[in-house]
Amino acid sequence: MKEELILPQCRYPWPTIPSPIANAFDDEEKAWYDNDYTFISEEGIKRCKPQFLSRVATYMNPTCDSMDRMRPCARLMIYITIFDDFFGMTPANELKIMADRVYEVMMGQDPHEDEIGILRQMAQARKEWETFMPRFWIDRVSINFYEFIMYGMMEEIPFKQAENRTYPLLAHYLSFRKYSIGMWPYGDLIDPSVNYALPVHIYNHPIIQRCRELLSLIIVIQNDFASIKKELEIENESLNIIFILRNQYKISYQEACTEAMKLHDAYAQELDDLHQSLPDFGSFQEEAYNHVYHIKLQISGCADWYYNSGTSRYEHKAFIVPQYGREGDDIIIPHSIFIKE
Repeated sequence: MKEELILPQCRYPWPTIPSPIANAFDDEEKAWYDNDYTFISEEGIKRCKPQFLSRVATYMNPTCDSMDRMRPCARLMIYITIFDDFFGMTPANELKIMADRVYEVMMGQDPHEDEIGILRQMAQARKEWETFMPRFWIDRVSINFYEFIMYGMMEEIPFKQAENRTYPLLAHYLSFRKYSIGMWPYGDLIDPSVNYALPVHIYNHPIIQRCRELLSLIIVIQNDFASIKKELEIENESLNIIFILRNQYKISYQEACTEAMKLHDAYAQELDDLHQSLPDFGSFQEEAYNHVYHIKLQISGCADWYYNSGTSRYEHKAFIVPQYGREGDDIIIPHSIFIKE
């Protein structure tokens, strides 16, 4: 008999703010899938549409009321997620070539006519950002997207392609999962959302970088709680903090949930403490404080999207079949009967 697992819900010592344009890109998002994501099967596109991935951008950047500034952010939220879903099983040598090409397009090259449409979305987002964001910021988000692939997705390959389930140690998992969760480039979207690019010397300060790292680590745990229902049903899945804690410390699923939430809450408290005790940034103090404030809003906004947006991403038959998925894979995810929410 399987143990009953009660999943905790992520909460934060700061507010959740609703977006005034929360669902504004629903129709555009469908058109983007139909026009530029045709490398996915027709069934895959059908599964993507009710996930409402564009709403992640608006929920996580809730102070932005400009559709023009939010549109390229919504594009990125979709193309980073689909890139991970579709190419997550791609061999390392091919993934490196793709990472290089993505970087070229995000930095300024236009895709060729015969290249897949996801590159058109990347190019269009970059052109939209070029109308109001400085060059150093475009360089920044491009590099962080490249590292999402190289330091994140690439490091997951040995675990995803292992014949037998293999677990990383917790420290190793967090070292690469903080990249593969995609929050380094997504944290960069604070700048176009508030229409202010944090100067390089402020952005590179170790306290700001630690706050950005905490954004990634917290969202890792958020995401692992959200996805545990489907991942319990995947035979070789190991890349979830609950699985890793259970394996490493020989504890139950419920105890692993408790330990994961303790870590989550400690990270959230650290971020809140750092926000209240930022160093002296001189004339950029207000901008630095506002940036960290928006990091916190991204975190609570992402939780709000998981719980309240109506996304079907973690529901039955929601995921696309990845490139190099196993023959016959249909990614049908029944809910485990021993989970209660």
